[in-house]
Amino acid sequence: MSKYYKYKILIIFFSYFFISPSYSENNNQIKNNFLILLEKEFLNKKVKTKSNLDKKNFSILDLKKNEYRVSFNILKKNINQNWLLIPTLKITNISDDISLSYARSLTFERDANLLEIEAIATMLVETTIQQLKKNGIQFSVGDQQIKDKIEKKLNVSLNYFNSCENNLIIEVMEKEFPGFIHLETYGLNSSSKTQISYFTTSTKYKIKKWIELTMSEFGFDAKDFFIKIYKAKIDINKTNRSKYIYVCE
Repeated sequence: MSKYYKYKILIIFFSYFFISPSYSENNNQIKNNFLILLEKEFLNKKVKTKSNLDKKNFSILDLKKNEYRVSFNILKKNINQNWLLIPTLKITNISDDISLSYARSLTFERDANLLEIEAIATMLVETTIQQLKKNGIQFSVGDQQIKDKIEKKLNVSLNYFNSCENNLIIEVMEKEFPGFIHLETYGLNSSSKTQISYFTTSTKYKIKKWIELTMSEFGFDAKDFFIKIYKAKIDINKTNRSKYIYVCE
């Protein structure tokens, strides 16, 4: 943690013990204190942050440097009283304002001390990071490695192969590719196109590599086919229409 944040936290700490009660009852001051501690917790979790121009808010950045807005708010537990409060933390995508996570803590008293506020901030950040990771957002290389082990669905399309060739390719993907879970047909299939949903714990780039090796074993050169990857879709295209897998000739 940088000296800048250490100084900020010390200022908050002394304010709770040496400044008059009216200061601690100020909602804006409580919110500012929370924002400082929330940013500190994100940094402790190895999540990069970026201060906004007004210095009153901040955003967080993922592994690919995509930016997400951090919105902190304090709600009243009861509309008729101002003593018990509920802190909430929401993360939204800056590009389209879609909400990606929402966390709230248990109630706390307005005059809670610094240690209580820090514990709440820690809980909010931990819950938020868990939700963001479930939504596929990664903050470190380790997150990517964890994601690689999670079941995923890839839509695979085999184009311009005959039915015998399609069956052979799919059989290899089913029986020999590591991480295979199961497969299903999807979409509209025709004589020139077979589409499957392929469930696996492997990455699409590993799948692509194994398909290339399989096609090579079937006697196909690079000029005979090409593979296109787009998001969760893999297209295997036969470009040499006169070329066949040897057992299907």
